[in-house]
Amino acid sequence: MTTKPDYRVPNAKLILAVDADRKDWLITRTLGCGGSDVAVVAGGARYEGTSPFTIWQDKTSDEPPVEGDKDIFWFGNESEDMLSRRFTADTGIETRRCGTYQEKANTWALANPDRLTADGGILEIKTTSSFTDNGKNYLAGIIPESHAAQLTWYMLVTGRHKGYIIALVDRKPIILELEYDEDWAHVLFVKTWEFWQYVESKTPPPVELDTATASELSSRYPQVVDPESAVEVIDPEVEEALDVLIAVKEQETEIKTAKADAEKKLKAAIGDKEFLTLNGRPIAKWSNVAGRRTFNQAAVIEKLAADRGVEATKQNLDQIKNEFTTQGEPARRFTLITEKAA
Repeated sequence: MTTKPDYRVPNAKLILAVDADRKDWLITRTLGCGGSDVAVVAGGARYEGTSPFTIWQDKTSDEPPVEGDKDIFWFGNESEDMLSRRFTADTGIETRRCGTYQEKANTWALANPDRLTADGGILEIKTTSSFTDNGKNYLAGIIPESHAAQLTWYMLVTGRHKGYIIALVDRKPIILELEYDEDWAHVLFVKTWEFWQYVESKTPPPVELDTATASELSSRYPQVVDPESAVEVIDPEVEEALDVLIAVKEQETEIKTAKADAEKKLKAAIGDKEFLTLNGRPIAKWSNVAGRRTFNQAAVIEKLAADRGVEATKQNLDQIKNEFTTQGEPARRFTLITEKAA
């Protein structure tokens, strides 16, 4: 007896067709949290340039969403058909493409699985390299935690509680099954719901000291709100960071002095020759380089003044200079205040 394929999605409704325009897909992603978002905001995944804060920025931005690395997305999309066919060939389980789903009970919970499987499950398709941590995990028969979080989220949102992943590691396809963990799914749900409250209130999520980047902190705190204001150190981790920075600054000064002294001695040894050798092997080089080329800004401004028939007074020259001067965005400068400087 042939089992009827089961492509039902009991917990969610389709809000974007599989063949929808890419721009519509990008806009739909801002309506809630999908699997790749959950892997970061609740699953602990950290990708270059991506954090809970950057996802919060994308969800709350008034600007149209921007496409990511097109080459990566293109290769991923193009390889999905091939790998889904390989999955069916190896398992005997048919698959179907699907669109974006929204959980009926929680409209902010989104899922965009790569495929639905005929046995009532979800198939995620990954491509990676054996040189990456993800690739090494797959080769060892382990689903990376971030990918497991993504797949678990899709199973939670859709109500389809069978999960599969086919990963192409270099040229080797690996198929693994993920058992639905209801407790972990609940943890992911709670953490993601907490994150979504920050999105709805347009309040940035708390800073993660271990993963925050300089760019993130500059975006969070672009300007001093209250000049001359101060915050007292009460967090032992912050005080420890202060001690570390003071020690590093002292080491930098010592290293800079030692470097200059060592270079001076080596240059004195080379004299008017070009190389310094040790046992006949070149170990240092003090060679001629062309003089630095400098743009003569003052001469150009004076030439513009002459061409305009304007007297080359300081006021006139400054006025011409201001015509061609642009002001950059304001920024903040971090300074470590020593007792001597204070």
